[in-house]
Amino acid sequence: MKKRKYCSVCSREIENRKIDDRIRDYCSKCDIVHYDNPLPVASSVIVNTKREILLVLRKNEPKKGMWGLPSGFAEIDETIEEASLRELNEEAGITGEVLRLLDTRSHYNDFYGDLIWVTFEVNWISGDILPGDDAIDAKFFSLFDLPDLAFKANQLAVEKYINRYKDLWKMQDSFKRLEGGRRPTKGNLPSDSLFDIINRDSQIITDNWVAEVMSHPTTEHYSTQPKEEVYDKAHIVISQFGKWMIHPDQNMDEIWEYFKEIGNERREDGYKLSEVISALSLTRKHIFAHVFAQGGVWVRPIEMYRSMEFTSRVNLFFDKATYHISKGYEME
Repeated sequence: MKKRKYCSVCSREIENRKIDDRIRDYCSKCDIVHYDNPLPVASSVIVNTKREILLVLRKNEPKKGMWGLPSGFAEIDETIEEASLRELNEEAGITGEVLRLLDTRSHYNDFYGDLIWVTFEVNWISGDILPGDDAIDAKFFSLFDLPDLAFKANQLAVEKYINRYKDLWKMQDSFKRLEGGRRPTKGNLPSDSLFDIINRDSQIITDNWVAEVMSHPTTEHYSTQPKEEVYDKAHIVISQFGKWMIHPDQNMDEIWEYFKEIGNERREDGYKLSEVISALSLTRKHIFAHVFAQGGVWVRPIEMYRSMEFTSRVNLFFDKATYHISKGYEME
């Protein structure tokens, strides 16, 4: 950065003095110190509903020909928020509204020296995107497929934005898939990780279930059966349950037919329908108890949502399983 030679007040040549442990520009005639302070830069992050972010292609140095956030220096007599919105209008042709402060960074630039980057999350209010005085082009890019950005402060601000909203996006995506009735692909729903716990610990869940069903007053017939046989039949269902829930290639009609066959077999083996339904209810109980014990204390919104989504999916599955087991009892 170019250093001053003369006092801006009296035009006398500047001296260099050590003041407050730093070498500073000093005018002995005016007895004032000319401080060098970081220049404030204001930036805007605008993201549309497609999770695309607005970038401008820089017309001038530094970083000419590179993409970056709409940015520029704050002027005298304007707030840093006003500077952000002004630069947005000048570079991209649109009017915005500051939603919140997103990020602040100290950064040294070979062209301008020390800078303080202040980045705001901004809402697009009006206007059509049109590159302005300092931009060759302006357009939206996917947040997850960005070009190299001109300044590190821009990159860090974008990363902070993504981290701020990634949990919310997971929830939104899972709502869309569940409401649309589509089978999710593995790993695509937040609760899939909880179903992985069932796959991993199916033996433990089955052991706990057997210990209760063999002594529970609503499942008396189970206590008359060989324990190993009761365990083996239950383990098949529990060990398969997590896989059924997270693998999209499963044919659900075949699964419901399987539960009809279970109902038919239990009827032929002398079980009362009420006992089988109670045993199925205890299966659901032990799945919930084990999975939620593994989760510990959940405080983040995505963790609480994951537990609600998991509960909803498990309840829906077992409600349908109960129905089809009952249908199996009606089979000849």
